[in-house]
Amino acid sequence: MQLQKIKSMRLPFLLSLLVLVQNPAAAEWIKLSETKRGKVFFIESNEITVQGDQRVVTELIDNKRPDRDGDKSVRVVRNYDCKEKRYRVITAAYYKSPMAEGEPSMSVEGTMGWTDIDPNTPARAILDHVCAIN
Repeated sequence: MQLQKIKSMRLPFLLSLLVLVQNPAAAEWIKLSETKRGKVFFIESNEITVQGDQRVVTELIDNKRPDRDGDKSVRVVRNYDCKEKRYRVITAAYYKSPMAEGEPSMSVEGTMGWTDIDPNTPARAILDHVCAIN
């Protein structure tokens, strides 16, 4: 009886641990840019993967006002090409709450190709920061 009770408690514990690990609020976010329209761009300092001239980065875009779909934030995983100065989206999850809290309202897998990065943009600030990491 006691062993069965311990086993039944294991699943909720593991699920809680998984939620905690994936909780954006518990992440180590670094603010890198902010636009005049109120978009704030963060990267997760512990989620940068270096692969030669490429960097895979977890980002958070927090909107001061909801976008046209009512979303206040987006958690994005992007692949940056330091040499060619471009990026592509791997995944994106949209949230109705600030700082990617709660359940996503929509998630997408990256279907777009590479996007060139213009100077003086939030993407360029992120590219410059992550490409300085070896």
